[in-house]
Amino acid sequence: MAGYPGTPLPKKLGIKPGHKVCLLNAPGSFERHLEQDNVRITHDLRLPPVDVVVLFVDRIADLERRVGDIVSRLHPEGGFWVAFRTSGRGSDITEDVVCRIALAAGMVHNKVCAIDASWSGVRLVIRNDIRDAIAYRVLAPPPPLSRRVRRPAAAARIARLSTSGAGSTLRRARARSTK
Repeated sequence: MAGYPGTPLPKKLGIKPGHKVCLLNAPGSFERHLEQDNVRITHDLRLPPVDVVVLFVDRIADLERRVGDIVSRLHPEGGFWVAFRTSGRGSDITEDVVCRIALAAGMVHNKVCAIDASWSGVRLVIRNDIRDAIAYRVLAPPPPLSRRVRRPAAAARIARLSTSGAGSTLRRARARSTK
């Protein structure tokens, strides 16, 4: 691995035990470098929130197409790594391009690292002023209300019917006349 010698890739990417990591378009050997105790690795974004997402891209169009979906499924305090090729090989993505696209999506970059000899990565996080608005993603849903809480008590219903009284006799008379 390029970069700091001896630093394991999970530590570079900020992956900790218990994190849910989503790899998108990752090379075959990349997942082997992330194997760690108690880290859930997935290749699907269907079960948000995800703690760390690593997206490998070669084209700007691919990055622009995927950013919105990834941001909507990312944990508010999670990290989104965009990995792009540093060598020629047909890539039109640079660190500056990634940062501009991220800014438009409500994210900022806070870290850069060399993933290996041919891939670089930029870590993006959701801006602080937006994090509070999306904190609902990690909160447990409120417990369902019992039927008693939603409906008024029987005594309250009887009291309400007896106070209005005007329509109840009329309703009974109409019901008798239609039978």
